[in-house]
Amino acid sequence: MNVRKASLFPAVLLFFLCSPLGLWAQAESYSGEVVGVSDGDTITVLTTDFERIKVRFYGIDCPEKGQPYGNEAKDHLYKAIYGKKVDVLVKDVDRYSRYVGIVSIGGKSVNDEMVASGLAWTYTSYCKDEGICSKFRASESSAKGAKRGLWQDPGAIPPWDWRRNKR
Repeated sequence: MNVRKASLFPAVLLFFLCSPLGLWAQAESYSGEVVGVSDGDTITVLTTDFERIKVRFYGIDCPEKGQPYGNEAKDHLYKAIYGKKVDVLVKDVDRYSRYVGIVSIGGKSVNDEMVASGLAWTYTSYCKDEGICSKFRASESSAKGAKRGLWQDPGAIPPWDWRRNKR
């Protein structure tokens, strides 16, 4: 009996790893070309499988369209990544069915670059991965100290407050 149980274990393990439950436990990632930039923290990627996916940047929030620095954030992101190959590590799916992820080029986080350039805040309400979010907070602190981007304005309003006030 012990031999039979032992020989069954690899088959059960293989079934679990190949089942939807096993795949669900693994992080999704995509590679593809950026074919759209909606704003400073949302892009459209044409994957290598020719699927268009909308990606919201994880852990950051850029100024909205119509908000000071909103156009600058979008333009900066467009110049940095439009038409380029990116990798997306999916962290979540939001209420609008967008993938929420870390976008990188050549292993460098575009999310963090937006914060470091002073065109995004760390989105503390949603940034829960301490390994990633501590880097964003350090980049934000550096940008703020150097008065880069939106940090030139001492009264800069975080986008989550700006959206709440617009309602």
